[in-house]
Amino acid sequence: MKLGLLLALVASPLGAQSVRGRLEGRVPTLAIPVVDSLVQVAAREDLPTEPLVQKALEGGAKRVPPQQIAAAGQVMLGQLRDARELLVRAGDAAPTTAAEVTTVYSALKRGLAPRVVARIVAALPQEPRGSALHAVADLAAHRFDADSAASLILDATRQGLRGERLLDVSTAVLHEAQRGRSRNEALALVRQRLPNVPPPPKPGRASIAGARRPEAAAPPP
Repeated sequence: MKLGLLLALVASPLGAQSVRGRLEGRVPTLAIPVVDSLVQVAAREDLPTEPLVQKALEGGAKRVPPQQIAAAGQVMLGQLRDARELLVRAGDAAPTTAAEVTTVYSALKRGLAPRVVARIVAALPQEPRGSALHAVADLAAHRFDADSAASLILDATRQGLRGERLLDVSTAVLHEAQRGRSRNEALALVRQRLPNVPPPPKPGRASIAGARRPEAAAPPP
């Protein structure tokens, strides 16, 4: 979409709070009214707004041309809408929360198929799905079958594991694969151990002393 058409969004008076103050001096001037308008549209639609702001700031830091920053924001707005639609199709009652929309958006950006995401959402209707989706995405990123990974993580939730304990499950699977087991063997072995999957060992004092603080995660492109 051309910048001129994106700028037409600014013509509509919107009630959400402007984010121009956060963008000025950090994002090209020409892109600011477009990003501000997209943020206001997202707010009116009860969509998360922070990913749009962070995407623009990331573009400004990388000296991306204003037309590209504006176009990327428009694409992201559509992706956030798609994430909310997936949540509703999977059984979430509207209005969905911004946090859950962001979680689903991030899982889709990491490459999880919509049907896998929808399966996890439907299986966990009354709780946050962030850790479950993150655990499955971690395994899929290491070329585990996403459906098999989802089955394992959902089995773990049925046995009472939640939050970071689901990440312990995915980490245990990866450790078994590193020990030379096939992916199917690693999944099966960890499933047999549920719910008694140990957390990963804490790093030694020397490792902590030499560790660097991880950079804040940037929004997916």
